[in-house]
Amino acid sequence: MHTIQSVAEKTGLTPDVIRIWERRYSVVSPERTPSNQRLYTDDDIERLNLLRRVTEQGRRISAIAALSTDELREIAGSSGFQRPLARPLSEADLDVEKCRNDAVSAIIELDPLKLERILDHAFVSLGSVGFMMNFISPLMDQVGNLWRSGAVRTCQEHFSSAHVRSFLGRYMLEANTDPKGPRIVVATLPGQMHELGATMSAVIAAQGGWNVIYLGAAVPIEEILFTAECKDARAIAISLGYPMDDPKTPMMLEQLSHGAPEMSRLLVGGSSVERHRSLLARLGALEMKDLETLSKTLDTIR
Repeated sequence: MHTIQSVAEKTGLTPDVIRIWERRYSVVSPERTPSNQRLYTDDDIERLNLLRRVTEQGRRISAIAALSTDELREIAGSSGFQRPLARPLSEADLDVEKCRNDAVSAIIELDPLKLERILDHAFVSLGSVGFMMNFISPLMDQVGNLWRSGAVRTCQEHFSSAHVRSFLGRYMLEANTDPKGPRIVVATLPGQMHELGATMSAVIAAQGGWNVIYLGAAVPIEEILFTAECKDARAIAISLGYPMDDPKTPMMLEQLSHGAPEMSRLLVGGSSVERHRSLLARLGALEMKDLETLSKTLDTIR
C-alpha cells in the first residue's frame, strides 16, 4: 500500500490533483487508516498513471474518468504499466503571470466561464497552497489596484471577489467530507468584512483532513466561542485583515483566548497579524505567517 505522497512521486500528479480527481470523478477509491490517511494500491497507481498520460494527450479528465483501466491502456497505446514522469506538475508548468493576466481579462469582460476555466487550471497546476499564495492573493491585489486607479469598475471588482470566494468555497466543500476529522472553526472578527484569507485558510484545513466549520466574515465573538464549544473544536482560526488598525482587535483576541474551550488552539493569521505578535505570544496563540505555515501547523496539532 502507498501513501498519497508516494503516489504523487510515482505518477507525477500533485496530491491536490489526486484528491480532486478522487472526490470529483471517483477515479480511485483508496482505503483509509484509523487516522484517515489514504492508502493506495499498485492498481490505483497504474490507473492514475494512465489517466495522467491520456489527459496529456488532450482528453479532459471528465470524459475519461469512468473508463476501465483496460480502456485507458488502449487509449494510452500501452498494454501494461509504465512510469512516465520524474516529477509532479509544478509552477514551472504554468506561466503564472500570463494566467493571472488572462484572469484579469476575464474579470474585465465579466466572463464567469472563462474565469472558472483559468482558476481551475491554475489550481490543478499549482496545488492548493501554491494556487492561493502565488495566484489568488496576487490576482486580488492586482484587481484591487486596478479598481483604485479607475481601470476596473466596481461591478468588475465585486464580480472577481464573488467568483473567487465561490470557487474556493466549492473546493472547501469537496474536501470537507470526513466527519471524523478534527474540527476547526474559521471566521473573521466583528468589523472585519474581508474574508478571502479566512476562506483560503478553510480550504487548506479541509484538504488537510480537518472538519471545517466556516462561519465567514464579521462574526460576533460569542458566536465563535459557542460554535467552538458545541462542536468540540480542536482549533479556532481567525483571519485579520482590514481595517488593520482597529483598536478593538486586541480586546477581541483576548476575549477569544480566554473564552475558548481548553482543547481549542487559537490560530491567527492575515495581513495585519504582525501588529499583534506580542499579544498573541502572551496569549499562547499561534501566529500564522502564511498559508504554508498554517498547513504545517494544522498537521502538527492534529
